[in-house]
Amino acid sequence: MRSATIALCLAALIGAAEAIAQQYPVKPVRFLVGFSAGSTIDTVSRVVLEEIRRSTGATIVVDNRPGALGLISTDLAAKAAPDGYTLTASSSATNSSGPQLAKTVPYDPVKDFTHIGGVFRFDLMLVVNPAQGFRTVHELIAEAKKNPDKLTFGYGSATGQVAASSFNRAAGIQARGVPYKGQPLALNDLMGGQINFVAADIGALMSLVRAGKLAALGVSSSKRSSILPAVPTFAELGLKDVELSGWFGMSGPAGLSPETTEWWARNISAALARKEIIEQFRAMGVEPDPQTGKAFQQFVREQYDVWGKHIRAAGIEAQ
Repeated sequence: MRSATIALCLAALIGAAEAIAQQYPVKPVRFLVGFSAGSTIDTVSRVVLEEIRRSTGATIVVDNRPGALGLISTDLAAKAAPDGYTLTASSSATNSSGPQLAKTVPYDPVKDFTHIGGVFRFDLMLVVNPAQGFRTVHELIAEAKKNPDKLTFGYGSATGQVAASSFNRAAGIQARGVPYKGQPLALNDLMGGQINFVAADIGALMSLVRAGKLAALGVSSSKRSSILPAVPTFAELGLKDVELSGWFGMSGPAGLSPETTEWWARNISAALARKEIIEQFRAMGVEPDPQTGKAFQQFVREQYDVWGKHIRAAGIEAQ
């Protein structure tokens, strides 16, 4: 009789635990984005989160906290309670390059997070103002070598800075970097003739390239972009060790429960499997990359090392 009672109690406890797990989320989830509203990461975050909200009924609030290459927002997430109600947009800017470009970083980009799942990857492309007369990357390099220290490049993100600096090193030129508060400002000055080239994500560039306002000279990925397939890779152009790709995922503080992590991983994967979402992504210049679990955690570790290698090789000093 006593054993039967214990068994019933255990069954009740298990049932209660399952019920609690199934209730998540029972209150609004805050999703931190370290970039301004309208940026690629912000826009894609909202697309995926809206799909998750639609399919699960969860309340998810996007909280934009731009500044310091996204480090401010990411630090808030690292220090939040690991209860699943504060998550963040992790990325090549906040977890790969940014932490290695700042002298003081308040978090460990790998150990201080539960990296839940990948969402998309994007190629980086080098563009010029066609009015300047550079039709190929080799013409740009020739001009830079003929006039050392004269050419300039603009960047409005950590990924853009590293990509352009890696191009400089591979090409053997000394173009000077000009920082901007965002990619749009750098592109405006490029079109206005104040700077000579920019390396940025294809999503921010493709409409300007298609309209003929900017000319694309090369991409930093291992193969040509499916979005602008006519643009050669730097490797095809004879420039070695410029291979870089940006990425974006979703993460939470270290110590998230397996149940919460699985809830998000499952729903991220389901959202990225929808044809409508894939089409929206490609229209924005990014490709879905639904990694989850240990595969995504390993990917984040590897990308930190990859970007660190390029930063050191390009001689970029932490600011």
